[in-house]
Amino acid sequence: MEEPKLDTHSAVYYHWRVWELTGLMRPRGISRWAYRLYSVTINLVVTLLFPLSLLARLLFTTNLAGICENLTITITDIVANLKFANVYLVRSQLYEIRSLLRRMDDRARRVGDPEELAALRREVDIAQGSFRTFGWIFVFGTTLSCIRVIIRPDRELLYPAWFGLDWMHSTRNYVLINIYQLFGLAVQAIQNCASDSYPPAFLCLLTGHMRALELRVRRIGYRDARDREHFPGDYEVWQEQSYEQLIECIRDLRRVHRLRRIIQRILAVPCMAQFACSAAVQCTVAMHFLYMADDHDLTAMIISIVFFTAVTLEVFVICFFGDRMRTQSEALCDAFYACNWVDQLPKFKRELLFTLARTQRPSLIFAGNYIALSLETFEQVMRFTYSAFTLLLRAK
Repeated sequence: MEEPKLDTHSAVYYHWRVWELTGLMRPRGISRWAYRLYSVTINLVVTLLFPLSLLARLLFTTNLAGICENLTITITDIVANLKFANVYLVRSQLYEIRSLLRRMDDRARRVGDPEELAALRREVDIAQGSFRTFGWIFVFGTTLSCIRVIIRPDRELLYPAWFGLDWMHSTRNYVLINIYQLFGLAVQAIQNCASDSYPPAFLCLLTGHMRALELRVRRIGYRDARDREHFPGDYEVWQEQSYEQLIECIRDLRRVHRLRRIIQRILAVPCMAQFACSAAVQCTVAMHFLYMADDHDLTAMIISIVFFTAVTLEVFVICFFGDRMRTQSEALCDAFYACNWVDQLPKFKRELLFTLARTQRPSLIFAGNYIALSLETFEQVMRFTYSAFTLLLRAK
């Protein structure tokens, strides 16, 4: 059976479809003005109005229980919309990544090494799997909100929001508001799913191309059966061939570094926003549990737990994939040491030394250009959360 054509950009296929559906990326075959009208309409009705209704309800809430519940939802939604807006601001970089990945895929196909191709396809599968995982989390949260409305004896909205209408005594207003909230919640859910899962998807792409280049570099200078057939006893020709392979790999390394720089620009703001959102939501949920657990309903507590778990998982995922990419960059540096440089020409060794000098520092992606995406950072975040929870517990 023939292998499918390599396309690493398909790692963000689902994300691209979501961005087209929610008005950020115009699909082919749709006129510019028609898509612009659609984009403005859906983002005014949902992306802008939905968080404003949550924020208005928060401002009108006077009891601490309601503030804790509303604040958790409002912070999460506002930060999610800021991350969604950031996608619009970095559209040119997203198109640049797509173009760069096509060139890197062409290079991998020309080399044709099965292990390289398998490594790239594996990262694509992981990236698509992360999108589906986040999708199931949002489906679970949305379903839980609907169940809460159904089982409550009194009238309740899907999410606490203010609309300036009397929905408690008007069945028509109550139905219309819940229909709007359900529609807005569905749109926001797919927006958030794409916004939360595209950082690990891009980190997977970077890791995959680093892994492919590592395998490519490690083979330099080692003559396989085909080399012995083509260059039997011609030592100088083999050395020149090894030098050309090194130069090609150095060009590939420059493409990898360029891809890392673009991804850094794309992820700096949303990852920093995610760290801030996680800290705020974790502290708010802790207050909710410590001060309001005895006075509030069980379903609200479950929803708070879902939010707490979701924001913690989001931080863990980006830190895990960032740490994974750092480990792979170290392996790529080691690959230049592992190639057969001993038997090569002086110019080969000279280029290799220059390359090693440029690859000594492991590659990292930084949130806000300051906080490294690594498991050490996640550990520090959890320590901060535990310290804040302990402080609130002592204050109680």
